[in-house]
Amino acid sequence: MVKHIVMWKYKDTVQDEDKPELVARLKTAAEAMNGGKIPGLIKAALEVSVNPNETHDLALYCEFEDLKSVEEYQDNPIHVAFKNIIVPNVCGRACIDCEDA
Repeated sequence: MVKHIVMWKYKDTVQDEDKPELVARLKTAAEAMNGGKIPGLIKAALEVSVNPNETHDLALYCEFEDLKSVEEYQDNPIHVAFKNIIVPNVCGRACIDCEDA
């Protein structure tokens, strides 16, 4: 299994009052990736940092069968729909893919 974790920081243009609606849309879009709709994807979830002192605000946590599945999901229309929501609102992307030992 490969864990795929992507983190972002909100852009300065995202207002505090707009964050709850944005998070709701992102959670819905992340959950839409579940249920066997994307080959090799076991689980996807959007997480929100509760610590304002950290460097990132949002994280997408995914579990995949293997690294090839991670690569193939990048162009999946359901994942692209998620990206179309998040990309205009974030910066400072960080990503890691790691295998369970």
